[in-house]
Amino acid sequence: MPTTHSELIVEDGPVTRLTINRPERHNAINTEVGDAMVDVVNRVGRDPSVQVLILAGAGRSFCSGDDVSEGSDGSIPDYPWQNPYHAPHIAAFNLERHPYFRLQSLLRRIPQIVIAQVQGYCMGSGFDLMLASDYAIVDPEAKLRMVISATAFLPKYVGLKHATRLILDDQFISAAEAAELELVTRVAEPGMLQEEVDALANRLSALGQERHGYLGVVKESINRSLWPQLDDDLRMQLIGHRMSDLYRLHPYESSLD
Repeated sequence: MPTTHSELIVEDGPVTRLTINRPERHNAINTEVGDAMVDVVNRVGRDPSVQVLILAGAGRSFCSGDDVSEGSDGSIPDYPWQNPYHAPHIAAFNLERHPYFRLQSLLRRIPQIVIAQVQGYCMGSGFDLMLASDYAIVDPEAKLRMVISATAFLPKYVGLKHATRLILDDQFISAAEAAELELVTRVAEPGMLQEEVDALANRLSALGQERHGYLGVVKESINRSLWPQLDDDLRMQLIGHRMSDLYRLHPYESSLD
């Protein structure tokens, strides 16, 4: 499988590794990179020789979320509606125009097992991609934060009370707390993140090759149990994003004295 974008590294094989290569931006995802990631994940999903997909980030971080510096002139980082992910002309119900939301759905739909290899910052859309993965192995020094609500996946992980707290408080949590909340599979030993991910991926790949199609059947069974209406849940999350943009554009002004 060829690398399709200069800011993505694709290492193909029964275990395929997709690495976001924007370390200077803590691997923030802009529209172009998001579209290229969709293409890669689609191709992986159609390849019966691939058993496992690893999602990784180059350098110090896994993914710091949407690249909010991407806009008409790239100079208004605190105004997310300038970002093409949040462009006003894109309909809130049209998931197909949002590579970040398409990625969440694709990671659940492809028959391969997806492992998120998380170090450094894991924020926003990066946090959502981690939640959409089947496994998440996390460096003990990782810092995780949602930024904007992860309503499609988070409540199924932690339940009502913790989901509400995590969404509304919008604070960083440690790798240890993420493990306690069962947001991640496990915390790696210090300095052993990639080794632990590779060992898990190789074990799962051997299982997938031994029992052809087994991993995909198990994954789809889990999807039907936990996310029977995944696309609708993602649309609702997308509407929440768009409403956040709307409130920033038109802040409420009280008429009371």
